[in-house]
Amino acid sequence: MNLTTQVNKNNPVSESNLAEILIDHSIDAIIAIDTNCNVITWNRTAAVMYRINKNAAMGKSIFELLPGIEDDKEIEHAIQHALNGHKSFVGASKQFAYRAHSENHFLPLKDSNSNVIGVMNIVHDVAHRIKAEYQLQQLNEELEKRYRQLQATSDELASFTYITSNKIKEPIRQIYTGIEHLIQTEAGKLSDSGRASFRRMQSSVNRMDLLLDDILSLAQISILQKPETLIDLNELMKDVSKTIKRLKEKDANIIIEKLCVIPGHKSYLYLLFYNLLDNALKFNENEIPEVKITCEEVSLGEKDGNPFSETEYYRVSVTDNGIGFDTADAERIFNMFEKLHDKKYKGSGTGLTIIRKIMNAHNGFIIAESEPGKGAAFHCYFPIENNNNKA
Repeated sequence: MNLTTQVNKNNPVSESNLAEILIDHSIDAIIAIDTNCNVITWNRTAAVMYRINKNAAMGKSIFELLPGIEDDKEIEHAIQHALNGHKSFVGASKQFAYRAHSENHFLPLKDSNSNVIGVMNIVHDVAHRIKAEYQLQQLNEELEKRYRQLQATSDELASFTYITSNKIKEPIRQIYTGIEHLIQTEAGKLSDSGRASFRRMQSSVNRMDLLLDDILSLAQISILQKPETLIDLNELMKDVSKTIKRLKEKDANIIIEKLCVIPGHKSYLYLLFYNLLDNALKFNENEIPEVKITCEEVSLGEKDGNPFSETEYYRVSVTDNGIGFDTADAERIFNMFEKLHDKKYKGSGTGLTIIRKIMNAHNGFIIAESEPGKGAAFHCYFPIENNNNKA
């Protein structure tokens, strides 16, 4: 049983009256005009929207009822298009007050012989959506402004750091050279204690120079552009491994499993993994340190501590059998100048800060896991691009 039959059974309402009731209760303004553009239907929503009651609207020209419509070429064209038998849509426009917050659909009205006898205009109020869009636009403009300010500040800071550090490095080198010259030329006049003091001064100057190098690296990483070059981590890690074994001059068992190919900055990825391997060997008291580098594809969600919208990652893990650290320090170790073993092991305390910066610059992140005496694992998460990056 259809709705019309049900209504006719329970109430003496005709099909035409039912159609009028439905039109009157529509949340959209529904207006119908004949071929002369005179109003033949004007529902309650139209009366509220345009503040003209039904009796005052019926039989009047739509151009007379809505001031400004006669100058609206879009509406005029849409009405004519509908009179020619075609549907039309006209969006909201601030140019005309009567449709500043409304969208208009125009549909041809046809009789049983498919002759166009008028036009139905369905007017949908989009004031709330326009308000939301306007607020969103304002927010985007404010965010864009803040981003430009932040970018400018970041660039200025990076430039200032780079220039200042380079200006400082030159006198540091001169001081170091000057001390070495004094030791060589005045050695006979210096006591053992005096020479030892000069060597300590040289050592301090050298540490300062290395620290400035780390600060420079941080400044440069802050202004990295989006990585575009595909880097094969298999080849990169082999180079890092050879270099670090040669410089450390000690036996180490470095195991490199099958890795991946990722977009990135080769020199900074090299620095990232060099620092990780350097730490793995430095904080290791075994006769033959062991480091294992692995890679696997993983899917992450918010519950996994994923700070980004991406869900598919390559997890490149550097795991060692060193001294480890307390789990409570897993986040603190990435702070600048943070050193858990300040006196026993040399270093500026910026290595892990640089590593995190490099990961951020590659749209990834890093997580550390460890227990005292049970080694440490550093997991580097690189987002998987749409292209095939598997080596």
